[in-house]
Amino acid sequence: MASGIQVPLEAAVLLCLCGAVVGGWLSNLRAGRRFDPRRNPLRDLLRHDNLGTAVDLALHRNARRQASSAVLQGRIDVLATGENRWSPDTAEAVRAHVLAVMRVGLRRQDRVAMNEGGHVSILVPGADEGAAVRVAERLGRGLGQLRLPQLGSDVRLTASFGVAAERFGESGEGLERRARRALDAAVARGSDHVVPASEIEEIRLLPPPAPTTASASAA
Repeated sequence: MASGIQVPLEAAVLLCLCGAVVGGWLSNLRAGRRFDPRRNPLRDLLRHDNLGTAVDLALHRNARRQASSAVLQGRIDVLATGENRWSPDTAEAVRAHVLAVMRVGLRRQDRVAMNEGGHVSILVPGADEGAAVRVAERLGRGLGQLRLPQLGSDVRLTASFGVAAERFGESGEGLERRARRALDAAVARGSDHVVPASEIEEIRLLPPPAPTTASASAA
């Protein structure tokens, strides 16, 4: 005994063909919508004129970054406070050793100089403030691993750094002045500190604290 619905073979074939045609039409419709340039959110970005503008902006930012500079003003603590107890030859040997260690942590195009009082000035072309801070921290770690016979085996060499990055239109003197102020803040915190200029400048720009109830009553 047969069960279910009996469909003539011709009708079944026709239904299958209709289903295949409708399925293909829907697939083509979905594919057309997917690749329709009007529905592509990146179509404007990938246009030749817009793409050229984006490339020009990237090149301009890279050129600005390469043209910028950062300055590190540092103080080698033992040289700033203790070299007056040494002979001139000993002090010169210590300075030369410290400078050699610092140059290892710098690039070829970076410039470093040290005066007799143990103050260091480093020019880092093409660096922003964050990169210059990392340079100062790396130099501090390298100096901390240095052991000098003049200091004894148990004395760790420490340094403090102030860091400033060039602003648009800023002169070299202004850049060095900001780095020196950051160094003063680092020295005030004790030995072995790195202070970026933006940190103390942000503090300076903060609004004054609101007066307390007691001070308001006294006024």
